Amino acid sequence: MADIDFELNVVLVVGKGARPRACPFGRKTAQALDRYLRARSNWRNSEASALWLGQSGPMTDSGIAQAVRERAVLAGFDDFHLHEFRQPFAHTWLAAGGQENDLMRLAGWKSRQMVGRYAASADYERARDAHQRMRLGDRF
Repeated sequence: MADIDFELNVVLVVGKGARPRACPFGRKTAQALDRYLRARSNWRNSEASALWLGQSGPMTDSGIAQAVRERAVLAGFDDFHLHEFRQPFAHTWLAAGGQENDLMRLAGWKSRQMVGRYAASADYERARDAHQRMRLGDRF
């Protein structure tokens, strides 16, 4: 709970290798978190410092993953894994003009190889869109 900053809309997360990083979030996420926290205040174990609570108390990492998978199935996404958010996030970030260094920081990656790995699936689409925006051939 102490790792959420609603003034800056940032949450401190601890990723792979126990490396902490600040992850910004948008207005819609802030609204959803606010609704969750108001509902959570009436739950048993609401005094717990962990953000996510289950029926028996604070949720574990695997419990959170299981809850997300269950909701994904209800939404029609079978065989879903949390890790699947990384590719579309990387592609969307770069396609919108985001910088690779910023993407690395947000995703918690140390190497540019990870940018290549997760953004490769849509490299051609981004290159084609960039070519259409620049229209270099039309300048002659």
